[in-house]
Amino acid sequence: MTAVASTTNPPGVKRWYAKRWGFRARGTAGTVIMLGFGMLALFSPPLVSEGSWSAVAWDACGWLAFMAGAVLRFWSTLYIGGRKTHALVCEGPYSVCRNPLYLGTFLLWLAVAIFFKSFSLLAGVAAGILFYALITVPHEEHVLRQSLGEAYAEYCRRVPRFWPRLSQFRTPAVLQVNVSGLLTECRRASRWIWLPVVALVLAHLRGGAHWPHWFNLP
Repeated sequence: MTAVASTTNPPGVKRWYAKRWGFRARGTAGTVIMLGFGMLALFSPPLVSEGSWSAVAWDACGWLAFMAGAVLRFWSTLYIGGRKTHALVCEGPYSVCRNPLYLGTFLLWLAVAIFFKSFSLLAGVAAGILFYALITVPHEEHVLRQSLGEAYAEYCRRVPRFWPRLSQFRTPAVLQVNVSGLLTECRRASRWIWLPVVALVLAHLRGGAHWPHWFNLP
């Protein structure tokens, strides 16, 4: 009997290609997920009335999440900017969490959902976080493990992927900042810094008497 070579990729290879695609399309996928759930939320009635104390409490929580995300992203950039693919950074925010930049992005997404006062958009944020956590981030860490070797593998064993382990925090007395990396983050911030304004304006319009409510999602 002649053996016939299989042309089908083994499951491990398929998973690797799926994660590689997820990494390359991470921005597009995140935007599509947020826009899809955002449209459902935009044309559904708000959970609380604008101007009420409940709305004030939601907005306060939204600002807290937004400021935490913005600070975390800039703080992380001071350490990793311009060095991500060719140097192991394990100090500052990277001493307590392997992906503080992504964690900061998740907090920015969460802030938008809170400003919108919508559980539907919160579900969209959860879907986006799952996409990044299960597909995008594992592939990125796989690439870093290949380029940085055993030192990065040991770092992964010691530092949690997302949930900070504050007891491990350490930072140098003097930090050398890559100006190019910081400017890149500033250019990104010029886009997402408008998120609270846009979210609050749309939330106000959504609560108006003449705004169409085509769906009835919380």
